[in-house]
Amino acid sequence: MPRERNINAAAVGFFRLVRPADWVLAFAGAALGALFAGAGFRPGVALGAASLAAVLAGAFVNGDWLHRKTRVLSRPGNPLAREWVRPGEAKWLGFGLMAAGLAAAATLGLRPFAAALLTAAFMLVVNYFLDKAYFVRNLVAAAAVVIPVFYGWFWLERGAEPPVVAAVAAGLMAIAASVFRDVEERRADEVVARRTLAASGGRLPVLVAGGFALAATVISVLPYRLEGYSRRYLALVAAVGGLMLFYTILNLRHREPDPLLAGSTARMIKFLIFVFFAGTYWELCL
Repeated sequence: MPRERNINAAAVGFFRLVRPADWVLAFAGAALGALFAGAGFRPGVALGAASLAAVLAGAFVNGDWLHRKTRVLSRPGNPLAREWVRPGEAKWLGFGLMAAGLAAAATLGLRPFAAALLTAAFMLVVNYFLDKAYFVRNLVAAAAVVIPVFYGWFWLERGAEPPVVAAVAAGLMAIAASVFRDVEERRADEVVARRTLAASGGRLPVLVAGGFALAATVISVLPYRLEGYSRRYLALVAAVGGLMLFYTILNLRHREPDPLLAGSTARMIKFLIFVFFAGTYWELCL
């Protein structure tokens, strides 16, 4: 007799599967990119952000479905691993989100649609052919926060400078968070033969993650030094960078980093990316 389904667990599973935190980062990044372009966060930009967020979320759900057997080991908290969401439901949810995102982007013009289509193609290539490739997962994490910034910039006015510093800094922070996530999942990744920087064990991956966090902090300071950003912006960058480096030091206390602490650090850095986007947006508005 089939097990009765828990509707509440299914609802939570679908909510977690679409990664709401990534939607928030996509909106924040697109809003910042649009502000750099002088366009403001108008309805077209909001729809563009939603379309790209849907494409990214659909691609991530597709990856969860495609590699559901290994997700049980590498990510036991995943809704598919816990059987909160059925494989068939995840399959069509992923493709449905990508299709909806592409359809929404098509209403905005050729460039937004082309950007969303290329993003979908890139993510599907990774899912089907490069899932276990060395460092690719870390680059995908960076792309997920960098692409929305430039996507918002598509609404630029003539002569608007691209948001290179903000995008690069956020991308480096995302790589740092992803490396900490690899530390959290190292044992499981070894079982499924996924090659990551953390596979070597020891403190090396933590040092590398800290290096990316430090590089992001240094790059973030450039607008203060070169473009006359306020001391308020400098304080924000110092706080964000200081927190990342502080947690890096905490992860270095043991020869073998604690997976739970590494996972908490990864989530904290993703939140700091949002803080960095919001703080930069505020600086440009004043």
